[in-house]
Amino acid sequence: MRNGKLRSSANTRTAILDAAENLFAAASFDIVSMRDVAAKASVPLGLINYHFQSKEKLFEALIARRSDELNSRRRDAFAALKEKPDLRQVLDVFLRPYLDLMLEGGPGWRAYGRLLAQTGQAERWTRLITRHFKETQDIILDALVEAEPRLTKEAAARGYVHLVSIMFGMFAANDLLSVISKRAYSSRDLERAYEYALPFLTGAFEGLAAASAQPRRVAATRKKAASA
Repeated sequence: MRNGKLRSSANTRTAILDAAENLFAAASFDIVSMRDVAAKASVPLGLINYHFQSKEKLFEALIARRSDELNSRRRDAFAALKEKPDLRQVLDVFLRPYLDLMLEGGPGWRAYGRLLAQTGQAERWTRLITRHFKETQDIILDALVEAEPRLTKEAAARGYVHLVSIMFGMFAANDLLSVISKRAYSSRDLERAYEYALPFLTGAFEGLAAASAQPRRVAATRKKAASA
């Protein structure tokens, strides 16, 4: 009997998370109410309060639910990376696990992609997102500098911010590309989008590496001239 209650509680929690994920992704955190989530999940409002206490805690549970799996896949991908990878390989093992989940993980992952795109643009959620992705964030920052020693820590960090913005935009799969191309191309073709994003990002980090090295050369020249 107890096992049945535990399963029922877990199923209720999952139903609430699924409903909230779809509603928040389609609208926004501020627009969707707890009553909306209760209606979508077909549960009493009191059960949402019982499981999550507040809308903010419900939202954090949404971020945490899929971030754990994504982080796990990224850790495994980095662990399997060959010795002395180049920038493209480092970026690929960071991005591809997310791509695979978006393609194979079911419709919930598409909603999660839109949700992250929303939160990534909102200052109020910066600490939340950083907290749940900090481990793999630190891994890729170290890997980028190791793959391209000309990258300063500042350049890698600034580049990472742009990387995350592009990643969120790509996996949100909105209709911008379709609109500007007059429906010749679709943002919803994630594999095609990835074919363009990976070399674009690789080139961006190569450019950052070159720019990082330039001030060092200038400083070294000035130091040499001053000591002459």
